[in-house]
Amino acid sequence: MTAPIRPASTKAYGKEKWSFVSAIADLDTPLLTEINAGTSLDISCYLFDSTDRPGQNTNRVSRERRVCDTTTYEQIGTTSYTGGNALYAVNPQAAAGSDGKKALEKLPDGTVGFLVRRLGIDVNTDYAAGQFVDVFPVEFGPGMPTKQGDGESSEVAITQAFAITGPPSFIKAIV
Repeated sequence: MTAPIRPASTKAYGKEKWSFVSAIADLDTPLLTEINAGTSLDISCYLFDSTDRPGQNTNRVSRERRVCDTTTYEQIGTTSYTGGNALYAVNPQAAAGSDGKKALEKLPDGTVGFLVRRLGIDVNTDYAAGQFVDVFPVEFGPGMPTKQGDGESSEVAITQAFAITGPPSFIKAIV
């Protein structure tokens, strides 16, 4: 028997990049031009760390027992993908089109598109062909002004629900 493989750790701290992308033709082959399009927005530095990440839940169900069975087993049931609440910085006093309002203006109620997540590369590194990303089709609900943090560290923010609206695509190369 061969020795077990222990892959090196891939750090995520400071290496989680998120973008809202308006259009991706094929989730299994996202194009660099789609991710970097003028209608896309890198929201990594808008999002607070307490923002919900997309989730997955797969039911494990027990098989029906038959008269002759003395044991039963499980099988895989329904898989549900869930969004959550995005919590992002906003400057309500900023001018339209300015950095303080870009995320708010990009994500009005009913906005549909894609959240693209890249892990394992410094957040300040631009997307490039050959990098791997996860793609989530999403729809955003209404945003609600709020604040994040307490006391001296509190900041003005928006909390906004988002739903996963179709099958996500994981670890796909940007072409």
